[in-house]
Amino acid sequence: MKEGCNDLINDVLVNSELAKKIVPNKFKHTSKQGRIRRQKLLMAAKKLSERHNIQDITLVDICEEADIPRASAYHFFPNVEAIFLALRFLNYIDTLQALEKIEVSSFDRWQDYITELLQQSVQLFNNDVTKTKLMYGVNSPDFDSSDYEDQVDHSMVGMLFEKLSSHYNMESFKGIEEKILIAYYMIHSIFSLSFKQYDEITKEMSEEAVTAAIAYLRCYLPEELPLK
Repeated sequence: MKEGCNDLINDVLVNSELAKKIVPNKFKHTSKQGRIRRQKLLMAAKKLSERHNIQDITLVDICEEADIPRASAYHFFPNVEAIFLALRFLNYIDTLQALEKIEVSSFDRWQDYITELLQQSVQLFNNDVTKTKLMYGVNSPDFDSSDYEDQVDHSMVGMLFEKLSSHYNMESFKGIEEKILIAYYMIHSIFSLSFKQYDEITKEMSEEAVTAAIAYLRCYLPEELPLK
């Protein structure tokens, strides 16, 4: 695992308020050895999930893959579900940071920006089987608090709205953020269907998601948005 990824796991799991909600035991600052062990457990779970169904992986399997005693693993994660929930959270952070780098000003139309966002999302999922399994797989672990899911969804939609607002004058389109949220759920439904049918998000289903999202948003946005 790259150095930067190690730092991301440490910083996110220790400092994030969202991360504190996904497992009963809050993440905390630990010794250097403790941080290394936590990373090993997470990466062992990721490695195993690339070869096996997530629901078939046990805490014993992860500890053996990480070469860490099970008694020590309980210090960081109360159960195997908590490990995969932590990975799910990290996947969200990774996806959000990648999509934030896409600038609206690089595109002539808002439709092209939305299309690029979806294409980049598909690439991120298809390049990481664990990410896709945790998001769309059957029997993937769920967060105990629906609040968390809502915060994640609204954070992603909020990022998209802020990007559009940084380039276009969106003041005339009251309530559009809620419409973007609906389009977001439409996209996820199509991605989920694709994964269940084909074990990946196919090019055809990706195009369907683009068509559905843009067609819906066109009901509320003009073909050309006014620039700031």
